[in-house]
Amino acid sequence: MKKNLSIAAISCMVMVVIMQWQGSSLKTPTAKRGILDLELARTPELLQTALSGWDLSVVKMNIWLDFAFIVTYVVFLSLAAETTAGKWGSIRWLSQTGLFLARAAYVAGVLDIAENLLMLKTISGSYDAISLQLTFYCAVVKFILAGLIIVYLFLSLPRMLRKKESH
Repeated sequence: MKKNLSIAAISCMVMVVIMQWQGSSLKTPTAKRGILDLELARTPELLQTALSGWDLSVVKMNIWLDFAFIVTYVVFLSLAAETTAGKWGSIRWLSQTGLFLARAAYVAGVLDIAENLLMLKTISGSYDAISLQLTFYCAVVKFILAGLIIVYLFLSLPRMLRKKESH
């Protein structure tokens, strides 16, 4: 399990670097957060602001690369939460929380896939107010779930480190 977690972590980090490099031109004065501004563009006005000055082929490639990133971060977050859950031993509710969050990583991934498909439709010009709202909410819930998993992992670090020292 430890080897799989290391491979998943490295794969995830590699994808972060690739996506940051490939999408670097998407960070502009009107879209300071890059592709994130497209993910959170819940109105046509915000969408047009985000898209202004962007090469749509770069946007499309960034979204397609994100499909690979989804696989890496879902596997990493799920394995990390599951591994951490096993370290809580007698504190049952923290162990169960980790197992729940390991499954929540897959929900985040499904939401990210839906978000990406909606963004691909959006950049092709096929969108309306509802699809922009749906993209926004998929992104927000995805980020909340991923954030909860990361918080759980960070809060578990002292326990993980203490367990290592005692062995």
